[in-house]
Amino acid sequence: MVREVSFRAVLVALALPSIACYLLLVRSTPHLAEEEALPYLDLGSCPSCGGGGGDGGVEEDLQAFSAAPYDLPDDPWWAGWAQVQRSRREALRLACLQFHGARVKSFSKLLLFRKYLYNLLVDDRHRAIYCYVPKVACTNWKRLMMILSGRTNETNPLNISSHIPHEEGVLTRLSSARYKTSVLSYKLRTYTKFLFVRHPMERLVSAYRNKLASNSSSATDFRRRFGSTMLKVRRGVGAFHNVSKAGRGVTFAEFVYYLIERSYTGGQQSLNEHWAPYFDLCHPCTIRYDNIGKYETLEEDAEFILRKIGARPDLHFPPFVNSKTASLVPGYLATLTEDMSKKLYELYKPDFALFQYEP
Repeated sequence: MVREVSFRAVLVALALPSIACYLLLVRSTPHLAEEEALPYLDLGSCPSCGGGGGDGGVEEDLQAFSAAPYDLPDDPWWAGWAQVQRSRREALRLACLQFHGARVKSFSKLLLFRKYLYNLLVDDRHRAIYCYVPKVACTNWKRLMMILSGRTNETNPLNISSHIPHEEGVLTRLSSARYKTSVLSYKLRTYTKFLFVRHPMERLVSAYRNKLASNSSSATDFRRRFGSTMLKVRRGVGAFHNVSKAGRGVTFAEFVYYLIERSYTGGQQSLNEHWAPYFDLCHPCTIRYDNIGKYETLEEDAEFILRKIGARPDLHFPPFVNSKTASLVPGYLATLTEDMSKKLYELYKPDFALFQYEP
């Protein structure tokens, strides 16, 4: 009898750490019930994500995590914006049901091949993850992420030089090899996750104008890296000697032709991040985003997200000057043949469907 009681006591003692860890995880997962109500494709469980096999558990990292996101003010405006977010999430969930196959990466695959998480930036102070998309106000959002995560002493995002947030190592990426698999899984499942999108064709025209047609130093670099290849792809091998090594003179049609050919030969994920689809940069059918911001409502969405993650009250998104790019899109698209237009739409079809944009 004494031996049996002692054996039970030992079992209870061994179980206590696991129970304590479980309680910590439950208390630190404020959005779990909401996420379970909106299942996405193939989120699944990862056999190697539970801390076994020498990977370690998440309990040692819990002390570094801040409190849960603040509650939003009890105000009709906030309630309305929360409803907008719910509507966007539901539209995204339903649209994801249309897409299957290799382009939808499983949750396990994202954890195993961390290169797919390169565009996801993490702020442990506010338990936030931001998937940046070039040409969708990402410079200002990276500036804000620097302030939020304590990577700068500046309090005004516009005081941070525009090139600094884009430098490697300035912000923490989820693709960082220092994260244990269990910790990476925990953050992806429980942190507040957000991204910003704009009309796919408007973003594409903006990328072309900024990276290939302007006179900026960035455009000079992009023309040298991509311009000459784009010209050769469109004009053929016979034009090799007539193509400038500086890559000048790429038309929008030649740019689009390159994108279509590149996507067919190397896959969509072989495209540079400045014109790669949202679908492949942020994996919105695998990662459950809590907030979906849009370029068309940039300042309102940014304010909502900043308050929701508990940013200090005086930190706001920089004043936004509306771009004229939208008015230029029809003119650029008119330079494409009907066949190119159809193929271009197919390339970005998931982005149109997932984020409720009309072709």
